[in-house]
Amino acid sequence: MKIGYTLFTIIVLNIAYSQCGDEEFSTIGILDDISEEIYNDDESVNAYSIYSWTSDDTSRILSGNGIPNHEVGTFPNPNNPNSISEQNVSKIFTLCPILVSNTGVPIGGPAGAIAYAINSVKFDPATAGRCDDHGSCSLAQGQGQWNIEALGHDTFDFGDDMNHAHVQPSGEYHYHGMPELLVDILGGGQSMTLVGWASDGFPVYARYGYSEPNDSTSDLISLQSSWKLKENPDEGRPDTLTALIGGPGQGTTYPNTPILMGAFTQDFEYVEGHGDLDECNGRIGVTPEFPEGIYYYVVTDEFPYFTRCLKGEIDNGGGGGGVPYCEDVPPGNPCCGDGICGGPETEHNCPQDCVSENSAPMLNNFSIQADTVNTSQDLVNVVYEIDVEDSDSFLSSYALRLILNGGPMNGGEIIQSSGSFDQGLMSSSVTDVIEIPMGSSEGHWNIRIILRDELDAVANIGPNDLENQNFQHFIYIDNSELKHLLDGLPFRYSLEQNYPNPFNPNTKIRYVLEMDSFVEITIYDLLGNIIKKLVSNQKNIGSHYIAWDGTNDQGKTVSPGIYLYRIDADGYTQTKKMLLLK
Repeated sequence: MKIGYTLFTIIVLNIAYSQCGDEEFSTIGILDDISEEIYNDDESVNAYSIYSWTSDDTSRILSGNGIPNHEVGTFPNPNNPNSISEQNVSKIFTLCPILVSNTGVPIGGPAGAIAYAINSVKFDPATAGRCDDHGSCSLAQGQGQWNIEALGHDTFDFGDDMNHAHVQPSGEYHYHGMPELLVDILGGGQSMTLVGWASDGFPVYARYGYSEPNDSTSDLISLQSSWKLKENPDEGRPDTLTALIGGPGQGTTYPNTPILMGAFTQDFEYVEGHGDLDECNGRIGVTPEFPEGIYYYVVTDEFPYFTRCLKGEIDNGGGGGGVPYCEDVPPGNPCCGDGICGGPETEHNCPQDCVSENSAPMLNNFSIQADTVNTSQDLVNVVYEIDVEDSDSFLSSYALRLILNGGPMNGGEIIQSSGSFDQGLMSSSVTDVIEIPMGSSEGHWNIRIILRDELDAVANIGPNDLENQNFQHFIYIDNSELKHLLDGLPFRYSLEQNYPNPFNPNTKIRYVLEMDSFVEITIYDLLGNIIKKLVSNQKNIGSHYIAWDGTNDQGKTVSPGIYLYRIDADGYTQTKKMLLLK
């Protein structure tokens, strides 16, 4: 199966470099207004990928569920027997990162996520696999000093997929290296592609950079790591697997297997100047988003694949500080300052051992007046009520979103109503109105509720959560009356969004003609190849429908993915996208 998505373009305007200190880099205004809810029907996922990036005066804020927005491998599999499940991703990153280390501070693994991709999936390049000096190994929580690498060798198989990712026992899908299909979605190709943010606030790019770091007119090249394989193994390194005593992969990895160089982290050494990047797989240079220059990390095709250290200041805990919340640590484990929950104690993370992070506001009740909305009027006002409480601080703001087809990245739409709570309230019941414009696309619109308190703890409540709490989780927009209304109005040329969308295998396309016209409606793939001519003849003035059953001109069913449909009618042209599901 191939999941298709609408590519989005990053536009940067009026970047306020002056709002950061003299020694700080500014990331203000870059990718700080993203909100996506995309259904991933991959058989190993079958869940919504939900993520949003916002900002305040000082911080970049990530909220998401860690579900990838692209195709993945088969999970569980013999070497990774874990299933992908939703996570609670709520992280903070500084907007004004500052370099404080010459050599970088090691981080990641149990000490916290080193970075997060745009889609809220974390980068976690290291593994818990270890071997002792005698070659007795485990792929999960092993004993010994030899750290097993996830990528770049055939000795051990961690069941990673085409995105160099797999799944932790907690259900958390995470990248160990190049997130290939995410790069494709973000524009990919031979270009500098911003794929995420490191926990110190610096950006993360995939593969490419300018041959001259500070010259955006120089050639784009595949940037090379300065780490290299050692010529000789370290003293005491085991050369043969004698036993595999735990973790996944025992069905395909056998004793007496040679452990070739490259299987351990210790098999590599940093050689300054060997490649384009420093010991943290980063460098200072200009990028499309930062024409003034910035320090940035790079995901590479060779070891270390992703940085194992950070050069920026880490001071705000959680994801922004690279430290997981204490509540995420399994019961019975020690917590703060010990390298398991991670790092020094801060006001944002673990004020004392194993005390939970601030909890998000709680939704006690939610109601909305109608299951079905008919947009036959100029504007339909739908009343909703939200009853909410917060135990840590005071309530701050709320937002209700109606999301069709996963939002703009998937060819759908978002209608939003938002507001603020009265100051100083720890519980409140608010009544508000969401406006439904006339002509809104027909279909099943999922409901998402976002709640914030004054500590910026966020509750991001999706349709599944609402349904589980027996709250209404969707409304249906019906334009049937609107169609009757339009019949009595002057016609203008238009091409409507197909319905249903996504679809399998059939969908309908509505188009309107201002006058009698010769009409052509054609289906294309994303490369511009003609798939099928749906209409090619004279049509009368008025409203028309045409169906497509997902076949080409030869009558064969086409592959799942994004397709374009275009109308040409007496000088009027319009093109739209639609998604054929598996």
